Amino acid sequence: MVRRTAEENRRNVLDVATRLFYQQGIRAVGMDTVVKECGVGNATVYRQFPTKDALATAYVQGRADAWFERMRQAADEQHDPREKLLAVFGVLAADCAGPTYRGCPMLNTSTEFPLGQHPAHMAAVGHKQQVRDWFSSLAADAGAESPDQLAEELLIVLNGAYATAAVLDGGTYGRRALALAQLLVGQACPRP
Repeated sequence: MVRRTAEENRRNVLDVATRLFYQQGIRAVGMDTVVKECGVGNATVYRQFPTKDALATAYVQGRADAWFERMRQAADEQHDPREKLLAVFGVLAADCAGPTYRGCPMLNTSTEFPLGQHPAHMAAVGHKQQVRDWFSSLAADAGAESPDQLAEELLIVLNGAYATAAVLDGGTYGRRALALAQLLVGQACPRP
């Protein structure tokens, strides 16, 4: 039997918790379920994540980091600054149409932990603020007269699509979000 390093154990626990938390919700999954699914002992899990709150916060931050990595990669593939903004909504449309789509992890977390003091809630809010700020920067690069306003409007479309696609036809609402983003960007960022 090969022993895992501490980092391998941490990654294993976080991968299992990420799958379970996203599928079932953070509150619905007990630490005993995480331990069982990881195939390790309690001590191994609690050594990496001393509390469920610590594990939930690591889950949210991991999902937030992965979101930014994918979206920045999609945006970076575009040359036109307007298309950088729209690339995000192209990825969103594909994500929402996926068979395992269950909503935005950050919105789900803020619903499960509505009190602002919970560290997972704070990580989710921080992510949404970063998205808004990134959208504002992209909007400024695209020549928007009011980049902050466009960023806020696009954030409303993004979050609305994520929330609606989780309960209705994800493919339809992902495509509609892309169309709305195209309309907003087209109005706010005239072509040179």
